[in-house]
Amino acid sequence: GSQGTSYAWRVENDPVMGGVSVSSAYVNKTLAAAVWGGEVKNVPSLNAPGFCEYLTDNAFTTKFRSAEGYTHLLLQVRTSTPSYSGYKVSFAAESLNPQFKSFKANFNVSEARNNTWTVVAIPFSSFSNDWSSYTGNCDTKDPTGKQHHCCSAQHPEVCPTHRDLAHIQQLGVWTEGAAGKFHLEIQWIGAGNLTADGEPALLGSSQPFKGEAKGRDSCSAPIQSSLRYNVSGRFAVDYLPVPGLLPLEGLAFAVCCDSKLSAYAEPANFYAEPDVDLFSRMAQSGPTIFYDSSCGLPVFIAPINRTFADFKADTAEHTWPSFRPGEIYLNNVVINATSGEIRSKCGTHLGSLDPDARGERYCIDLSCISGNPSASERGS
Repeated sequence: GSQGTSYAWRVENDPVMGGVSVSSAYVNKTLAAAVWGGEVKNVPSLNAPGFCEYLTDNAFTTKFRSAEGYTHLLLQVRTSTPSYSGYKVSFAAESLNPQFKSFKANFNVSEARNNTWTVVAIPFSSFSNDWSSYTGNCDTKDPTGKQHHCCSAQHPEVCPTHRDLAHIQQLGVWTEGAAGKFHLEIQWIGAGNLTADGEPALLGSSQPFKGEAKGRDSCSAPIQSSLRYNVSGRFAVDYLPVPGLLPLEGLAFAVCCDSKLSAYAEPANFYAEPDVDLFSRMAQSGPTIFYDSSCGLPVFIAPINRTFADFKADTAEHTWPSFRPGEIYLNNVVINATSGEIRSKCGTHLGSLDPDARGERYCIDLSCISGNPSASERGS
């Protein structure tokens, strides 16, 4: 992983009281994910489930990037055991006992389909540092009579503060309080916000740029939040199985603006995905104008000097939207004479010049030409 965003992890299973829970973990480099699995078993002396934990190492010398200003902890995960009910996640901040004096919250993957990647969003307001060592929960009473408390208006003292979010020293993923076998794959853990409809905000549109992402952005403006052809709301990790993706990176940002991924295109035939279906969304009589997904400049128009059927056939043959001379706004694009790469004047990568037997052909990523016209274009 990238320096500054990747950390050493270790497994710890029921270290005291005769615990018998077991788990192991390894990094699958092809998936760019940690694979963790095992079984939580009852502790004989307690007749209650123990725990397994997968946690970052070196808590006293590690400092994570600040999560201050964000509302949720986010995990990109998939599982083959969605019915297991004991998943938890924790973070420690400026703690002398970071494993057990940490902020912890439950998370649920029961609605995730088997082996399907999903982003789990946990509000920071759901974390409490007053959780039971018997159950891992903040709403239970210990056998000793001690009552634990969750973060609330009545108990603000157990809630993470802005300072805590800015000084995270350790992360941990737990299986605790429920006996059973589990399997969890983790691609990344980060902090972020949600959109108005409750979905994680994609990096490159509504998600603000910070740190490494800001330096990788080649576009002059953020990716528009409501792209045409149903392109918005797609995570790059679901379409580009390549190393170097940023947490929460949107497909359009990755393909069109991320300078470290400039060699990658959207998947072949993306335009024909059932929920994209480019041809059904184009004008059925007359040409359709395609706008830069970042700044809203017009960059292509089709069909020109040919039929709609010919444009469809040309695109289907080459598996990406394919334009011909007369269908490109030459004043709004820059074509690299050596590589053939095509960028808009806003810096957005659009595709490449890829001639065939018929002559010049512009092979273009739909993700990058799905914008809405800019204010100046609408007024012209």
